[in-house]
Amino acid sequence: MRGGALRLHVPCPAKVNLHLQVLGERPDGYHELRTLFAAVAIWDDLWFEDGPAGTIGLMVEPAGTVPDGSDNLVVKAAHALSAKTGQERGARIALRKRIPLAAGLGGGSANAAAALVGLAKLWDLRLEPSDLLSVAVTIGADVPFFLAGGVAWGVGRGSEVTPVRDLPPWWVVLLPGPDPIPTAEVYRALDVGALDGEADVEIYRWVEKGGELPIGRCRNDLQPTVVKRWPEVGERLRRVNGTRPLLAMLSGSGGTVFGLYRGEHEARRAAEVLAVLHPLVAPILTRGASLLRPSAVEG
Repeated sequence: MRGGALRLHVPCPAKVNLHLQVLGERPDGYHELRTLFAAVAIWDDLWFEDGPAGTIGLMVEPAGTVPDGSDNLVVKAAHALSAKTGQERGARIALRKRIPLAAGLGGGSANAAAALVGLAKLWDLRLEPSDLLSVAVTIGADVPFFLAGGVAWGVGRGSEVTPVRDLPPWWVVLLPGPDPIPTAEVYRALDVGALDGEADVEIYRWVEKGGELPIGRCRNDLQPTVVKRWPEVGERLRRVNGTRPLLAMLSGSGGTVFGLYRGEHEARRAAEVLAVLHPLVAPILTRGASLLRPSAVEG
């Protein structure tokens, strides 16, 4: 990006799914979900500055990590916001990737949400949160969560999000897989007939009334399909379980598996045991710590 120009910076976190239940197929071809999102402190960074009218330019670091054209959710978000508001200003955007790719951690969705927030500020758009949300749902099912941040309950495709209270200061140890796992392939392989199709009452009760999260009831209905199709995921889950976490599970459609721990000390001790698998260690974020906030920087 051009030296000396005022630009905006928006960091965006990853997420894990602490619970993901698939209730069945929907008439629109997607699946009906009940999921508990939690933001975690693994960050991508985006920078924004004015560009030629009507054009969106994206530069990605490291180069080639993800597409930098119309297939990137950042570019899709920018064009969707332009269409929503009818403005014709352009932007130059730089994206630094650190969230593992196609890993169930929501990196692309986080980037799209950050683009909506950053460009709304850059272009001086006077929008209500509901306006950004209406654009977010058209880009991807996880994008609305990143506008909410913290911990949130998702229904429908996961895009109908209700913020819930912050969790205790828990930490996670993440083990991304060596290869991306395509979400569409996971859902195609899912045996819907094997699902119980019932809502988990204890999780629902916690969402509505609070108290202590019933960790023993948390599950990921995509996990058996992923483990069967990608056996090394099951091996990583076994290794995580060996460190005695509160919870060991696949995040989203994978291939990242994670362990949940009561604090930083327990998480880092587990990471030492799992060091050969190159773990990432991070806290679960509060809503305040994970909200997408543009800040002006001199570039």
